[in-house]
Amino acid sequence: MMDNKIYPSMNIFSKMNASMPIDEFSQKGFGVSNLKQSEGTDFKTVLSGLVSNLNHEVEKPDQLLTQQMMGNSDIDIHDVTAAIAKAEIGISLATQVTSKVVNAYNTVMNISI
Repeated sequence: MMDNKIYPSMNIFSKMNASMPIDEFSQKGFGVSNLKQSEGTDFKTVLSGLVSNLNHEVEKPDQLLTQQMMGNSDIDIHDVTAAIAKAEIGISLATQVTSKVVNAYNTVMNISI
C-alpha cells in the first residue's frame, strides 16, 4: 500500500468539467464537425493544404537554427531539436499515407467490372 506522504494523492477527474457539452470539443476541432465544414472543398484543395503545412513544418527547423545561430536568445537549441523531430514525424506520416493511397488506387484499378 502506498504511503500518502511519499506519493501525493491526485484525483485526475477533478480537473474535468462535467458541464462542458461535447459540442464544445467539436467547435475546437476535435469532433466530426470538421467533416461537415470541409464538404464544400475538393480533394485537390485539401491535399494542397496538407502539403503546404508539411512544407512549412520541414522548413521550420532550418529557420529556427538560423535564428539561433544569429544570436537570437529567444530560440533555444531544444526548440530546434523539437522542430526537427516534428518534421521527421510529418515526413514519415506523409510517406505512409502516400503508400496507402497508391495501394488503394491500385486495388481499385484491379477491380474488374
